[in-house]
Amino acid sequence: MITDQTRSDAIRIPEAPSLPGLRFRHYGGPEDHPAMAALNTATRAANGMVEDTTVDDLDRDYAVLINCDLASDFVAAELDGRLVGYGRVFWTDRNDGTRAFESICHVHPAVRRRGIGTALLAWQRRRVAALHASLPDDRPAIAAAYVFGQDVGGQVLLERAGFRVARRSAQLVRPDFEDLPDPTLPDGFEVRPIDPADRVMLRRVWDFGAEAFRDHWGESADEWSGEQFDAWIGSTQTTPELWQVAFHGDEIAGHILNFLGPVEPEGSRTGWTEAIAVGRPFRRRGLARALLARSLRTVRDAGATRAALGVDTANVNHALDLYEQVGFRVVAEQFEYHGRVDAEPVR
Repeated sequence: MITDQTRSDAIRIPEAPSLPGLRFRHYGGPEDHPAMAALNTATRAANGMVEDTTVDDLDRDYAVLINCDLASDFVAAELDGRLVGYGRVFWTDRNDGTRAFESICHVHPAVRRRGIGTALLAWQRRRVAALHASLPDDRPAIAAAYVFGQDVGGQVLLERAGFRVARRSAQLVRPDFEDLPDPTLPDGFEVRPIDPADRVMLRRVWDFGAEAFRDHWGESADEWSGEQFDAWIGSTQTTPELWQVAFHGDEIAGHILNFLGPVEPEGSRTGWTEAIAVGRPFRRRGLARALLARSLRTVRDAGATRAALGVDTANVNHALDLYEQVGFRVVAEQFEYHGRVDAEPVR
């Protein structure tokens, strides 16, 4: 974390509260990532989530951000030289034909309700308006912002600014591996190991995911570029030895790309059963259930003490129902709010 108060990178935000030691500044580069990771983890923990954000996560993600100029689209809040909040904006062309100008914001739970979130949102709203004005007016535009389910203050702030809930997602946890469901695959399917060194096969898995998820809520083709693939290959969360990839003949039919979270101080470890996808011709046959049952055993045997995943609660394939049937329970929620791109910020 950079604490030099003499730098000339300060950002003036008229809505900023009068707090001694509070300043807003631009992105300071990868050296900001340790403080950002700790802040991100703290906000998630305050919402009941079990995931940690690591420096490696941020190093990877910030190297290939989508339609985001960090010199202009990022703001950090420091209090007495300590990072207590940050916000970022970017845009994507979504599969529903809209152009979404998205705002991500984290404020440390210890300093909420002191006006820092209000100032960050005001800055983000003006930046969204400027981004919108700089791009062709060739799609309907929306402003999208995200808030955790337990962050009531953040929800009130967005609603005062004219935003309304458009979608809900949830994080689910299976606290143990007792009474696991039957892992039997439906007839005609086979799970095959994936060689981590086989780049051609890894690309096949990536392309399968792009096709399987293309009609999901909020998806954008920008998320599936070659640059994103290269970053995914290098991620510590990309662990093919833990994957469950089902084939029907030589065709990939479905997958769950499992990975392990870090070992927590008390010794627990989360096995993430994520990227659950089944190809359109193979749905409604029980393949996802079988792959999930196999995945639970896989992460258990690799050292996990619990399993977790995220889901869009309005998923048209009723994914939430399946996950609850195999022992997962909702522990936290996140809301996606939509508003106007040209509205004035709330003071």
